[in-house]
Amino acid sequence: MVRKSKFVVAGMLMIAVFACAAAAGYAAPFTLSVTAQKAFDKMTAEAPAGVGAALTKYYAELQKLQQQEIDWDSRISNLHYKNEENEASLRKRIKNIDNAKLSALEADIEKTEKQYEPLFELYDSQKSQLSLAKASKNKDLIAFANAQVTATKIAVQAANKEIDAKEKKLKKAKSDASAKMKAVRDMLGGNDKTESRIKAAKSSASHTKKRFSAEADTFVKLVRKGDAKGSAKSLTSLLGYQKQILVQKTNIHSLEEQIAAVIAKADATLKGYGA
Repeated sequence: MVRKSKFVVAGMLMIAVFACAAAAGYAAPFTLSVTAQKAFDKMTAEAPAGVGAALTKYYAELQKLQQQEIDWDSRISNLHYKNEENEASLRKRIKNIDNAKLSALEADIEKTEKQYEPLFELYDSQKSQLSLAKASKNKDLIAFANAQVTATKIAVQAANKEIDAKEKKLKKAKSDASAKMKAVRDMLGGNDKTESRIKAAKSSASHTKKRFSAEADTFVKLVRKGDAKGSAKSLTSLLGYQKQILVQKTNIHSLEEQIAAVIAKADATLKGYGA
């Protein structure tokens, strides 16, 4: 009677686990159906003490390990989406590197050009007057106009030199900003290899999961037949597969942590750039 009550509690716990897994969108853990559970209870009760105890222990351990897988899936999913959000935010910020500095330099150039507009207009006007003077062939007018152009030309050359210097400064600042952007993007690009490793680990876990599912079908058939020894052997295989899956899941989580570390480093670099 005590043993039966334990199985009832275990069944209720697995129903709760199943519900949580389904709600979270994770693969539901393997558990015996109501009829298969009755067959399992009958088989363990009738099996030799050692075999029956082993079956009960193995099955309970399998449920525990499957719950651990659900927990790892939750942690992996949460970290993965957090990484995606943080990286997306970083890539937007990359575009803002040195924006304030570049805007200030552009504004300074525009201000300087406007400042010298009257001078440039005067110079154009004086050159036009010199052309008219030359057309009139009046030496005095030509000399006067030429003197004005010559005097203004010196100021214009100085103004152009100042503007050119500021434009070169802006060009260098843009080049520096582009280099910084590339550095951060390259830093994030280092996660591509890690993503490939995650993909490989997921593929491996999926392959092991298929083997687990096939073995689970075999286990259920053995339970329905009342084959205690065969069921114990099958449960041992299921535990082995489940442990492999857990190793793969912990590896995936570790790789997601590596991605998070790279993102954190890129974030610190961006903050250093004032972005």
